[in-house]
Amino acid sequence: MTEQSIETLQDLIFKTVPEELSQRLDTWRQKLAAEYARASDQRQQEIAELLHENAIDLQSVLADWNLKNNTVVTRGESYVPVSDAALGEEVAQNYALLQQWARQDLVDQAKAVAEEFATSNLARLARMALQGEVNTFWGNDYAANLRRAMRKGACLVTTNPQLVNIAREEDPEYWTPVRDQLREEHPDYSALDLASAMTVQVVVANAKLLRPIWELTDGQIGYVSLQLNPKNADDTEAMVEQANWVWPRLTEALGGTPNCVFKVPGTKAGIDAAAELTSNAMGVNITVNYSLPQQIAFAGVIEKNSTAPVSFRTQMDGRVDDPVGEELEELGVSDWEEVKTWCTTAIRQRDYRILCMSPQRGGVGFTKTRMLPASGRGPWNILRSIHREPEASTFITVFPNRQEEFDSEPRELNPDGMWTPVPKDILEKLLKSKLFRQSYEPDGMTVDEFDDYLPVVRTLKGFSEGFDDFVAWVAG
Repeated sequence: MTEQSIETLQDLIFKTVPEELSQRLDTWRQKLAAEYARASDQRQQEIAELLHENAIDLQSVLADWNLKNNTVVTRGESYVPVSDAALGEEVAQNYALLQQWARQDLVDQAKAVAEEFATSNLARLARMALQGEVNTFWGNDYAANLRRAMRKGACLVTTNPQLVNIAREEDPEYWTPVRDQLREEHPDYSALDLASAMTVQVVVANAKLLRPIWELTDGQIGYVSLQLNPKNADDTEAMVEQANWVWPRLTEALGGTPNCVFKVPGTKAGIDAAAELTSNAMGVNITVNYSLPQQIAFAGVIEKNSTAPVSFRTQMDGRVDDPVGEELEELGVSDWEEVKTWCTTAIRQRDYRILCMSPQRGGVGFTKTRMLPASGRGPWNILRSIHREPEASTFITVFPNRQEEFDSEPRELNPDGMWTPVPKDILEKLLKSKLFRQSYEPDGMTVDEFDDYLPVVRTLKGFSEGFDDFVAWVAG
């Protein structure tokens, strides 16, 4: 689909006053039918696909944000929500027109996708969050295919150099001309500047998709995380300089305050970078982040300095669970594969109790950062992140393959899943691991030890290699 087609579809779902939906869609369908009658074969295909895509949107979680009643959206006026029955009638009219055009194939495709959404655990989780039954949202841990994820309820997206690199590999017909145009327009740019400019293009494409959600929620939800150059993880000045280079370009491309946050690494230099960026109203997402000592250090500095509306603290689940598992295996723990799945569950419970709970409940009650579980290795990472605690929302980002796995069978979504007790014998085994103790104990590491923590070293190495590949492609 073209960018204009996507904008049209987004506008119909997010910018239509609910009470006016039927009238607006009737007018839109009439215009499409009139154009279809005199259009070329190619344009007829485009028109039919628009109608097909709108039918899917109306049956997806996209419709829940604006058209259906929920407790999350910020509105200055009351409105009458659109019922499921009324949405079904609109879908039926789309199907009738497609059948009139002999496009039963598109009708069948739309029905199949709608059935997939109807049985999706992720879509059900999103709707529970929108109705206020849980305080846990989810997002796409990938730089491509965001619109499909949004139909199942994704309301944020995280990117890093590896993911941006994958996005351009998956859709070279779109991104290669973008790269070539940037080279032509900016012959004076260095390879690093071109990489930053190209990242901006990928981020802006995603930010535009999420921007209606950002607007509907008064800037609380709907963010894209943009990773700063991972090779500068030990250089505060370089990270801040890159962010200051990117921010005005995002502002210009999006026509206002960006619905974006910068991914800052959980390193010693990252602390000062997070403090400076958030003091200038630029939100951050602390990545390369695994331990309670890191969470405490970054949450504290952001709470003290931030004027940004939203910041996040990622917990890279699998990237700490895996090395903890390796250590337990070496120590002779026979069931290490099961034990390691509880590693970040234990850390997350402590994180919320200490940093998010109000003083009346024994915590410090920080409000300027949200927990963000990421890099999960299985359904347990999602199920044990769901909660309905009122103090702070949690946002889970999920890889596409993990999304498919989570939706592959019916699952019970426990609103108190985050508080699933860690079995006593499991915790005793976890505590045999030095890496786990460093992550689990509030004083398990000093700030000076962050950069040498094994998961930090491994992740930065992988991010840096991905960044080098991306820069090489951009520079050509």
